[in-house]
Amino acid sequence: MRYAPGWRKRMDQGIGWLSRAGLAIGMGWVLVMMFLTTLDVAFRYFFSSPIPGALEVSEVMLAIFGILGIAYTHGAGANVRVTMLVEKLPPRAAAVMNLVTALLSFQIIVMLVWYGVVMGVEEYQFGTTTDSLGIPLYPVHFLLPVGALLLSLEIVKEMIASVSEIFTGRALE
Repeated sequence: MRYAPGWRKRMDQGIGWLSRAGLAIGMGWVLVMMFLTTLDVAFRYFFSSPIPGALEVSEVMLAIFGILGIAYTHGAGANVRVTMLVEKLPPRAAAVMNLVTALLSFQIIVMLVWYGVVMGVEEYQFGTTTDSLGIPLYPVHFLLPVGALLLSLEIVKEMIASVSEIFTGRALE
C-alpha cells in the first residue's frame, strides 16, 4: 500500500498545530507567572507584604509550561540529540535506527500518558490541594498525559517519516 502524501501533510499540519497550541498555552502561563512573581516581589519590597501563595502558584504554572511545551520542542528538533553514530550510517540504516529509537520513545511516552491519567484520577479522588491556597492539583496532573499525548503524536510523525525513508531510500519532504 502506498502512503498518501496529501494525507500525511494534513496529519503533519494537524499535529504541528496541536503542538503549537500546547506551547502557546504554556507560554501564556509563563507570562502570567512572570507577572505574578513581579507583583509578589514588588509587594514584598514596597509594602513588606508578599502575595499569599504566589510561590506555590508559580510552581504549578512552571510545571504546566514544561509539560505543554515538550511536544513542540521535539517537533522542532530543538531537543538534545547525539547523532555521531547515525550521521555515519547510510540513509536507510540511519532511518532504521531512528525508527527503533522512536518506537522505544513512543512506548515510554504512552506509558507516561497511561500513568498520568491514573495519577490524575487518584489525585481527584484524594482531593489533593496546595498547602496554603487549597488549589486542587488534579488538573495539573491531567495536563501531564495531555502533554505526553502531544509528544506521542510528534513521535508518530517521526516513525512514519522513518518508515517511508526505509522503503523509499529518501527522506520525506
